[in-house]
Amino acid sequence: MSKVEINSFMRSIVLFFVSLSILIILLYNHIYRDKVQTHQYTLYSQMQIASLTLHSSIFTINFVEKSKDKQLYKLLRNKKSLYAYFEIFNSKKYFTKVSYPLENFRNDIAIIERGIVHEIIQALFLAFIVSVLFSFYALYPLKQSLKMTNEFIKDILHDFNTPISTIRLNLRLLPESNPKIKQRIASAVDTILNLQKNLKEFINEDMGEREAFDIKSLIEQRIAFFSGSYPHIYFNLDMESKNIYTYKNAMIRIIDNLLSNACKYSNNEGNVSVSLDQNILSIKDNGIGIKNPKKIFDRFYKETSRGLGIGLHIVDKLAKKMDIKIEVRSKINKGSVFKLDLSAIMDQSQQTRQTNTKDYL
Repeated sequence: MSKVEINSFMRSIVLFFVSLSILIILLYNHIYRDKVQTHQYTLYSQMQIASLTLHSSIFTINFVEKSKDKQLYKLLRNKKSLYAYFEIFNSKKYFTKVSYPLENFRNDIAIIERGIVHEIIQALFLAFIVSVLFSFYALYPLKQSLKMTNEFIKDILHDFNTPISTIRLNLRLLPESNPKIKQRIASAVDTILNLQKNLKEFINEDMGEREAFDIKSLIEQRIAFFSGSYPHIYFNLDMESKNIYTYKNAMIRIIDNLLSNACKYSNNEGNVSVSLDQNILSIKDNGIGIKNPKKIFDRFYKETSRGLGIGLHIVDKLAKKMDIKIEVRSKINKGSVFKLDLSAIMDQSQQTRQTNTKDYL
């Protein structure tokens, strides 16, 4: 199951199971009170019989003098016992007092409680099984819908390849007298390709295998790619070669999305700077800025009419999987800076090299 399906499945189980559990506990609380009351009524009935027979193996029977403070035919309680007073036929001086030790009554209640708890556990287990089955049943339409949507997107992405290849092939055949037109078409094609990659990443959970590579070399390649599409942007790279150990394709998606946004939303004389200082990779631009930096990683959130609003959501999703922390600072009409903390994957790279060295030795 995909991450969305797993989240929906777990939420359905929790919601349904919690609802059933509350109902079960309320029901058994009512059953418990009924059983305690029934047991008290049974004890009183047995006391009444014992007051007539004057014989019992579980009750203590005494004769007490009559007084106005003694309530007849009612189950009473003190610190030592449960008891009741009954009249004696043709006796004007005495009542019969029948007592039941409070410790015995507590033991009876404990037996009732253990039985109730055992039944509750069985009921909760059954409720959990029902919740799982119900969640599978409820998830099936969502799963089918997601499957159809993903297949639809995959088919569209596959169909993109033919017209894009045709456009790029014919672009080379255009006369060199129209360099600006060719540049615009090339930029549009690159935008479509970037969108295609984002959509593939959006529906694809597989990130491949980790590998070691030079982050500077990777960024140089991506800057070279974007500089062809955005000739009016000046790129400044200030960093030394440094190996990291992570998912290379995922890192390319992060860098591409951040560089693409920096280029798209820059001024006519845009300036994009990329630097690495103490494992903090910074991508800075002097563009239009961001109104709500806290919302930019939300799925489908966008502040302009351009794009689908999934690029930075993909950046955030991949960064979390790769243990990369992201900090965003922005000022309207001044520009934005994205800071990526690569410490975790730098450390992994060092540990890998150390382990390989030890194995070799």
